[in-house]
Amino acid sequence: MLIGRDEELAVLATTVAHARAGRSRTTVVAGAPGSGKSALLEASVRSLAPEVTLLRAAGHVAESDLPYAGLHQLLAPFAAELAGHAEPRGRALAGAVAFAPAEPVERLPVASALVWFLSELAAARGPVVVAVDDVQWLDSSTRQALVFAARRLDADPVTFWLGTREPDGLRGVGTTLMLEPLSHQESLAMLRARHAGMSAVVAERIAAETGGLPLALAEVPLDLRPAQRRGREPLPVRLPVGPSLETLYAPRIKALTDAGRFAVLLVALDDLDTAATTRALAAAGLSRDDLDLGERLGLVAVRDERWAPVHPSLGAAVQASATVRELEDAHRILAECFRDDPVRHASHLRHVAHVPDSLVVAALVAAAEQAARQEAPAEAALAWESAAARTPTGPERSQLTARAAQAYMQARAAGPAMRVLSELVDGAPDDPTRARWATLLVMAALWSQEDPPVDLDAYAHLGFTLVRRAPDPGEGTAAAGLDLVMAVVSLAMAWGDVGRARGYADRLRASVTDQRIPTLHRALLDVLDLMTGVEGAGGFLRGEWLETVVADGGSGSDPTLALGFAGLAVSHLGDLDGCVDVARRCEELARVTGGESAARLSSNAITMIVWERRSEWSRAVLELSAAEGAARDHDFTGPYAHILLRHAYLKACQGDRDECLALLARGVEVVERQSPALAHSEACVRGMLLLSTSDFAAAADALDEATALERATGGENLAYVARFPNQFEAYWHCGREDELLPDLAAYEARALRDQHGLSLAWAARCRALLAGPDDVDALFARAVRLHDGATHGFERARTQFCWGLRLRRMRRKADARRHLDAALGEFVRLGADAWTARTRSELAACGARRAPLTDTASPLAELTPREFEVAREVAAGLSNADAAERLVISQRTVEYHLANVFRKLAIRERAALPAFFA
Repeated sequence: MLIGRDEELAVLATTVAHARAGRSRTTVVAGAPGSGKSALLEASVRSLAPEVTLLRAAGHVAESDLPYAGLHQLLAPFAAELAGHAEPRGRALAGAVAFAPAEPVERLPVASALVWFLSELAAARGPVVVAVDDVQWLDSSTRQALVFAARRLDADPVTFWLGTREPDGLRGVGTTLMLEPLSHQESLAMLRARHAGMSAVVAERIAAETGGLPLALAEVPLDLRPAQRRGREPLPVRLPVGPSLETLYAPRIKALTDAGRFAVLLVALDDLDTAATTRALAAAGLSRDDLDLGERLGLVAVRDERWAPVHPSLGAAVQASATVRELEDAHRILAECFRDDPVRHASHLRHVAHVPDSLVVAALVAAAEQAARQEAPAEAALAWESAAARTPTGPERSQLTARAAQAYMQARAAGPAMRVLSELVDGAPDDPTRARWATLLVMAALWSQEDPPVDLDAYAHLGFTLVRRAPDPGEGTAAAGLDLVMAVVSLAMAWGDVGRARGYADRLRASVTDQRIPTLHRALLDVLDLMTGVEGAGGFLRGEWLETVVADGGSGSDPTLALGFAGLAVSHLGDLDGCVDVARRCEELARVTGGESAARLSSNAITMIVWERRSEWSRAVLELSAAEGAARDHDFTGPYAHILLRHAYLKACQGDRDECLALLARGVEVVERQSPALAHSEACVRGMLLLSTSDFAAAADALDEATALERATGGENLAYVARFPNQFEAYWHCGREDELLPDLAAYEARALRDQHGLSLAWAARCRALLAGPDDVDALFARAVRLHDGATHGFERARTQFCWGLRLRRMRRKADARRHLDAALGEFVRLGADAWTARTRSELAACGARRAPLTDTASPLAELTPREFEVAREVAAGLSNADAAERLVISQRTVEYHLANVFRKLAIRERAALPAFFA
């Protein structure tokens, strides 16, 4: 996937359209080294239709002195044709590129022959694309022949794409398409696409230091260790440049004098205005003249009264070429220049040897406090951690490390946070303090989907010790212990080790009565009861618990996590209104924390389930897209894989194989090791997809995998999906339903015991599939009534489909058509194409004509995910500026998307938007 070049791709595609219409076009694709010219040309070539004839070549520095070397590449596929051509111009062309013996010819006849050949080729075969990369390295003979042809072919179906670093050499030839650097967001998107598990904090730094240069974005991460890319180890002070850019810049850097190299180094180490540059040069005993050579060589330039490397990656190359002594001297000079700027002063002083640690620590603390005031928690955390590293072991060091940990958690930088929190846990002065840091460490592991800490049982033991130490769970020591135990329970639940979570929960309840456990913790325990099939599970969540929740209740655990777990469980219980209330509470927390908290993620995930259950799948997909965006913008990506799998499950229900498998692949990429919970969800998704596409034996095998995982981990309802009814249906199609009769009896008993509407409906459908001729209608009618109460249109339609299928096999075709027609309408509305095809096939077998059906999806389905987010915020009453701040985009972006929203929804004013979100 080529990121950030949609407009450029469209421009090149348009030139091909012109060629089809018999109009020749030339486009010069120009840009700095590493700007992505070759990638753009390659992507455009791949998109060409088979009937387009392609001629390709690329200049090479080693062949720039070989006459017609480039033309030889270009015409190589036609060597035999040209060598035996009867036309003198064909023989002239063949001779020039050594396809056949010939007398030397002048350049003009060769260029003229090229014009003739391209015209003839296009007339015989249709549109022709001539794609030439690195024109700056072509031999002059080829370059002149190409320019000659491009200027003279006007009314022929031929288009030229010429990639070059030096557009001046092609001035006046066609239209120039300049490749600008990628934006910050596009840079992050490219890093995510190439390195799915990369820490968001690491990606931010790479994006900033590579300046949007695609080649640097591609190469810099490759020189980092996997642990560095994931944020578990600190990044080097200077990021690597990458082999291609290092080779590119080396000759120019080598051409500098010693004084010139040091002057360029000063400029490369910081963003200097002209006055600061003058001061820094003077402090080094240099002058403005010492920058002249660097400017002439294209290494540095003045822009907006500021000196800077022509590209950030070049600055990194200059630093990489400097000696240790030169770097230290430059940092010392710049530290003095920026004595009045805490952040910049500290950033340079920390690299200077022989400075007392006390001075460096003071500077770093001032820098951290300044960064914190500017709401830059990642930068503040790095400064505090650096200050702690220079402070002797003791209370002051612990305090600095604690501030670093809290800032890393605020920045949601999982790897650094876990590294610093581990140090705090090991060095804690007492058990309550150790428990508080361990709670944060466990939560960081949970939100980032890291492997559970190896000493999880030790943390649980510490928590229980503190709970027993004080009679009141609300007392400080006991509260710290309780929070730690519940954090451990949450992590085990999220990982899928529900048997382990069950053991911790039972031990806690043996120590403290439920009435003395805070509301959010009780809600989480009830969720665990649901996941493990405990009798009476869900009773607490069906009550008025949400009314008693205090969002900021002083708990060391993250309240948004418990609300997220609870919201999904409430939806599973069928209380969609209660589910909306939980999502609303999460939204309130999101607003309190500036919109960047995990609360928004939990709210998106819960809301998605509501729309899915209400059979508004287009809206559910928009909510999923919003949740995916929120999950991948930081290191707390633990929910990201789960969200992708939920999205994949919807696509599996629709039978969209390609999109479903693509989402499954992305889900695997974003985690280093798949947890049992993720493995279970993936098996359920594959089973649903295979069932939708009528591959029943394979569906049974996939769902057997999910069953085995449930039994191994001690859980039920691990993903709140229809694992058992899907499995039973797959077995029924394979004629193996008798093997699952004991499981069906147990499933029915649990559904009846828990009074879970959807499970009762599923169990009734399974029984109806087994019914004899006399009972089939009554049992299917009962299943449909239960589905009506459980509010799930897709599953109701599946039951009606099964009803029609049974009746058709019983040769009751007229009765079957009535139920199949009802199912068909819902499948079409939901975009469940695979089920639509199966239903139409059954109707055809019943003798029904194929009737056209229209899709009645919500108008919101026409919106892109970003347009949907903007529309939702504006519908909630936010101004454009407030919506931009909340979504972390520009106000102009909001205005642009809002205009598209108005057009797509056929409205003229903001006041009409709330009706779509009511």
